[in-house]
Amino acid sequence: MKKSEWKYALKAGFVGLGRHPMLALVAISTLAIMLFLMSAFVAISLNARKFSEIAAKQPPIEVSLKIGVSDHDLETVQTFVDTHEKVQEYKMLTPEENYAYFVESMGKEDLWDGFDYEAYIPYTFNIRLNDPDYAESFKTELEQLPGIREVLMETQVMTALKKIERWTGRISMIASIILAVIVTLVMMNTVRVSVLSRSREINIMKYVGATNNYIRVPYIVEGATIGFIGALIASFAVALLYNYIVERFSRSTIIASSAFSFISASQMTGIIFVINIITGILLCVIISAISVRKYARV
Repeated sequence: MKKSEWKYALKAGFVGLGRHPMLALVAISTLAIMLFLMSAFVAISLNARKFSEIAAKQPPIEVSLKIGVSDHDLETVQTFVDTHEKVQEYKMLTPEENYAYFVESMGKEDLWDGFDYEAYIPYTFNIRLNDPDYAESFKTELEQLPGIREVLMETQVMTALKKIERWTGRISMIASIILAVIVTLVMMNTVRVSVLSRSREINIMKYVGATNNYIRVPYIVEGATIGFIGALIASFAVALLYNYIVERFSRSTIIASSAFSFISASQMTGIIFVINIITGILLCVIISAISVRKYARV
């Protein structure tokens, strides 16, 4: 195709959107919903993967003793941990140390003046084993000791996060396939109506020697435009929602005082934008190219 022909084809593609605005609106809306759901699942999956990586760097076993544990029970637990052959390293934190860490992470020391931390904050042990496979047995041994309130294993957290990541991926794939089928049907119908409304014009172009590409390009441009607009709408909506969630949770004392943090809104927005633009344009271009070949017989 010549340069002038490309200009005409591109212009005809943009003009084609205005011929059937309701069909174009339905196609854009359906695509935007599909990409929005897909993007939401991607955001959940990526954050679950990040949390898993963070959890893997934390001490695999965290032990909390009972509030006001006796010196004898505390010494028993410390001796057990200190002499156990499977313990590679450990760190014991007193109620005062845990309280100091909590206050520091909160950043508002004046609010906690006079707080009786000994009545609410326990002794804790952060333990790392030289044999991770022994974790379950070690947990059982710990739970039998006096003064133990809770034994939390990071492997349990990682397992839960992996399940979230895996199921999010499956649900995302199923939802995307269903919505992709709907988008395909809507786009094919949009192209079909557009072709039928221009059937006389297409036949004339064939008679005067127009090439197949010359006839197809306007519809492909129309599909790419629908894909681009739908992707922009979905990306904008997900970015707003994700930014709101991140800001809301960043103000939570639980998140603020933990090692876990969400992927930044700017980074996630960039990832979602790229995925949506590529997916939206590519999907709509392929559907338009197949549809116009079918209905226009070119």
